[in-house]
This record gives sequence, C-alpha cells and structure tokens, in this order.
Amino acid sequence: MNKLSQLSSDGTIMFQGKPVTDTILYVNGEYVKKSEAVISVYDSGFQHGDGVYEGIRVYGNRVYMLKEHVKRLFESCKTLEIEVGMTQEELIEVVKELVRKNIALGIDNIHMRLQITRGFKAQTGMHPSLNITKSSIVICVDEKPPIFNKEGITLITSTLKRYSPLYMDPKIHCCNQLNQIMAAMEALRQGAEEAIMLDQNGFVAETNSTNLQMVKDGVVIFPTVDCQLPGITRKTIKEIALAKGMPVEERNVSVSEFYNADEVFICGTVGEVTPVKEIDGKKIGIKVPGDFTKMLADEYRKYTEKYGVTI
Repeated sequence: MNKLSQLSSDGTIMFQGKPVTDTILYVNGEYVKKSEAVISVYDSGFQHGDGVYEGIRVYGNRVYMLKEHVKRLFESCKTLEIEVGMTQEELIEVVKELVRKNIALGIDNIHMRLQITRGFKAQTGMHPSLNITKSSIVICVDEKPPIFNKEGITLITSTLKRYSPLYMDPKIHCCNQLNQIMAAMEALRQGAEEAIMLDQNGFVAETNSTNLQMVKDGVVIFPTVDCQLPGITRKTIKEIALAKGMPVEERNVSVSEFYNADEVFICGTVGEVTPVKEIDGKKIGIKVPGDFTKMLADEYRKYTEKYGVTI
C-alpha cells in the first residue's frame, strides 16, 4: 500500500501551490504521521459512510468547544448504535494529547476532524451483523486556517434539497455527505463558493457545509433546525447577538428574504463567520461585510480566546 508521501516523486505533496504539512494523526490508538496513516478498505466508513464526525478548531493552546463537540459526537453514535469504546472524558484526553504533539512540531492553524465508524467488516455488505471489530476512531489534523474569504463569498441556490428527518435526520453528523457534495458541485459549476440548500417545503435550510443566517432591520434571523445541523458556532452566534441586545428570530425563511436582507452571513467551525456578498447573481446589502456581521465576527473571535479546553 502506497504511503501519502510516495505519491509525489520528491516526497512532497503539494496543494494549491503549497506543501501539505505532515501532521500527526490519531488512528485506532496510535499517533502516526499523516503520510503514514492507513485504515482498512473494509472499514465501515470507507465501505458505506457508516460513521459520524465532528470538526474542531484550535486557538493557541485551547481546543474550542471541545466538550460540546465530543458530546454531540457521542449523541450521533448513540443514535446509530455505534459503540465508541471509550468515554467522552477519555476521548477528550486523546484530543488534548494530539494537539500537544502537533504544537510541539510548530504547527498552528490546527483544524481537526474526529471520526468514528462502525469498524471493520468481515466482508462487503451494508448489514451491521457483518462488523466484527469495535469502532474505528480516527482524528485527522490539518494545518488549515479559516477557509472562506472574509471579504465576502458568493452563493447559489441548489436544485438539491436538504433531506428531512423523514429520510435521514440531519442532526446525525454522519460521514455520508453525498447530498451536500452534489450541491457543492453545483456551486462550483456556477462559479460560487457554497450552495444554499432548501428543505422539502422550499424554505432555506443551510448551505452545503455551513449554517446560514441573515440580518434585516436590526434583527438576526435564523432558519429553523428542522432540516439542518444545529451548529455549535450557530449557537454561539445566537448567544452573542442576544448578549448585544439584538433581536433574534428563528423561523422558516424563504430564499427571496435572503435576497432582500441587509446582511447575510454563514458560520461554522471551519470558516468561522463569513459575509455573503451575492446570492443567485443578486447583490446583498449596501456594504460587505455589514456592520452587524463584522461585530458578530469580532465577538466570535473573542469567544474563541475565552472558551475552550486548555491542553
């Protein structure tokens, strides 16, 4: 089996013109280099996307909202009847040790993906009775600053709907993301960064990878969580808005309301708070970022300095 470092003739993997940092990962009880990390092709995650994950960012020596992310991870595992094999407290200690190891290498801008799958299968087939090992636990670590342009991004409305709990509860943070990936491909084909996904009733759910909010007449408006993941960053933004005395609404929102919003922004762990400058070719607001969005983004960064688990 080829190692990642063997995919390049000089041993260096390049991405967007820069070498990929060979970080340290956690794979089923071992700390290994990214270039040497492997997992079985018979793992349930590879075979069927049968697993769950959480994305977590590190600020300095603090892992932001670590306990909240691990709690949500375990809740998703409970729903899918995946036995984690360790306690929440034990996994938190693993994460802290992993962060220490990467910081010791001089790595910053750390973003992690905690992933737990149903484990190794004896043979191909989706039925859980074919699983013969305990769950697989993998924590990927990347040197990755926030991914979106803070001067504003462009969105399009996808033709694909975000599935509802009738089909697959989006509150399960599952590894199978084909629904969102296909929407992301639509955005790429149309020259946009993200795609808005509507629910089965035609109201805005979220984008293909983030929560989506708007500001209108001084009110911060959140689409309901009926057909989207109730994001941890989304919850933080709501807390900040309320603490600042801003009225907050959570309700069904149509995409036409977003067209006519004073400000629109996305939020999530991987990209923090990012303003939206255009939706479906329509310019949003008077200036980007707007005053409220900038304030929320600034306050969010203050939260990351204050809250989190110290390694």
